Amino acid sequence: MLVYILRRLLVAIPLVFGVLTLTFFIIRLAPGDPAAMFIQPGISPKVADQIREQYGLNDPVFIQYIKWLGSVLQGDFGRSFSRAQQPVFDVIAQALPVTITIALLTLVANFILGIVIGVVSAVKQNSFLDRFLTVGALFFYSMPEFWFALMMIIVFALKLPIFPVSGLNEIGAESYGPFRFMLDRIWHLVLPVTVLSINGAAGIARYVRGSMLEVIRQDYIRTARAKGLPEKVVIVRHALRNALLPVITLMGGSLPFIFSGALFIEVIFAFPGMGRVTVEAIFARDYPLIIANTFISGTLIIMGNLIADVLYAVVDPRIKL
Repeated sequence: MLVYILRRLLVAIPLVFGVLTLTFFIIRLAPGDPAAMFIQPGISPKVADQIREQYGLNDPVFIQYIKWLGSVLQGDFGRSFSRAQQPVFDVIAQALPVTITIALLTLVANFILGIVIGVVSAVKQNSFLDRFLTVGALFFYSMPEFWFALMMIIVFALKLPIFPVSGLNEIGAESYGPFRFMLDRIWHLVLPVTVLSINGAAGIARYVRGSMLEVIRQDYIRTARAKGLPEKVVIVRHALRNALLPVITLMGGSLPFIFSGALFIEVIFAFPGMGRVTVEAIFARDYPLIIANTFISGTLIIMGNLIADVLYAVVDPRIKL
């Protein structure tokens, strides 16, 4: 297994490098001048040219790439154009914990809700409850997350002011004690995590239902029932355990969707996470910050898929990596 992990990591290095190189050239093909945000109306062309020279924007794109490559190989992704020359990794260090928190909570909620709904739907196959859960899962699975987020804000933050509209904490929360501060943080996370979780859980529920129905028809399940084992033991210990094997691979595959969903959700809920930082960097044409965000996101996605593959082999000893 260790050899497999090392091999996957070695393959990931050129993959990430290729994505970064592609991103470097694509963002420079977009119209607009990153230095325009620093150039005030009426400023002399000489000063404007000095600003562009300071950020290395006067060099040919290939020369910019060589300079960028040399810095990246030394672990330096540069300084943000739009955030007062702050090192990009300092910006990311502030935003990444927020995104990881949302992603982990969403991932856990996805699988808990999805597995419970899928198992109940499979056990109660063709019943009213099964049809209700199946239709509900299809409905939420096909619903755009950004639209669902807006509807949740309108209903539960504006019409019924139960949850806060935006932000990680309310103003002045820093003066709270640790316990109250944490409760306030959790309360602010309920709506965004719910929006991301319901959509993902719906897809997992459909997958679990299909897997459970296939396992329940197997001979060893009939044998377990013939031995007189309680139905809960048959479902949980025998059927569910085997039905979850293919579901584990969804863990890594769901990360790209969670991160892409977080991009919209963090903007809608005004969370200072990676999604919001990325959107602001794109609008500001902040090249170093865009590339650094791409690097972090790509690395997390690759690691997520690797973890899913390893977990699959751990759960099912028949799988040889």
